[in-house]
Amino acid sequence: MKETILKSLLISLLITNLWATITFFIYYFETGLFSGFKTLLLFGWSCWISSGLGLLAILLSLLKIWKSNQSKVFLLVFTGWFNIFFSLLLITITYFEIIVPVSFIDSFFIVNLIIPVVIYFRTKKIILA
Repeated sequence: MKETILKSLLISLLITNLWATITFFIYYFETGLFSGFKTLLLFGWSCWISSGLGLLAILLSLLKIWKSNQSKVFLLVFTGWFNIFFSLLLITITYFEIIVPVSFIDSFFIVNLIIPVVIYFRTKKIILA
């Protein structure tokens, strides 16, 4: 099972690097008056998607419908990694005051910081079972 987690982490890291590369090139080739706005919107949608996917993965792992442990562990590790990644990006963005923290962004802080902790304990329980 340890190999499954390592493989899931590797695939998640590759997907995260692909996302970061795409975001960089969207920002790099963006022209006009509001340069960087499209990148900010992509980041916001990515945070929403990662939070929703994390909650969905936690709910699916709690249900007994899903029989395959390998795909369950992959989904949990993938969403946990994405939520940690976006949490660090949100902390960095608000620290450098690129975005002024408001209640909308504070909800991302709370959700994106709680989901990886729950996913960690849920994955640990699946592995030990």
